[in-house]
Amino acid sequence: MRLRLLIGAVVLLAALAAPAAHAATDIRQVRVPISDSSSTPPGTMTLDFVFKNTRADKRRFTPRQLTRIDFAQVPLLCMNAAGTGTSRLLLTRTVQTSVKLAKAPNPAGKKPKPRRFAFRFARDFPEFAGTLRGTIDKANHGPRRLRSQGSLRIAGFDADPDHVNCSTNGLADWSGLPVTRLLQ
Repeated sequence: MRLRLLIGAVVLLAALAAPAAHAATDIRQVRVPISDSSSTPPGTMTLDFVFKNTRADKRRFTPRQLTRIDFAQVPLLCMNAAGTGTSRLLLTRTVQTSVKLAKAPNPAGKKPKPRRFAFRFARDFPEFAGTLRGTIDKANHGPRRLRSQGSLRIAGFDADPDHVNCSTNGLADWSGLPVTRLLQ
């Protein structure tokens, strides 16, 4: 009797410790060139997304989460204290985040087409006045590639005493940029 009880307890512990079958995960990236009107070379904002599939459809991956925002030499215009003029700042910073993407609604009266989708994301930066908004989609026309569009706005970013009240020159918009798969 004790042997059966011991075997039952071991089997139960093994079943509880075994990991459940999960969907596959894929990391994909969007690289956005951001420049200002001056002669400085453009910087890059890189967005990393987690794509997942379902167990029922192993080949169809959809975007689920924005995990990382990387600014590399993004030019900002700084309005310094009165009398000191303006200056330029090249923003280089990585922000780890976990922004869930929401499925965009279908246009009114339109039926969704198979294998087409649109997911939206938005993030407000708590460190400074700034927003990041965008969409990842597969269009209903043209090639069936993933694409991204969106906008970045930075205002009131203070880096140091020589670079205060820095901002992008209006909105930094992008449209139709490819979403590339990272090799793992």
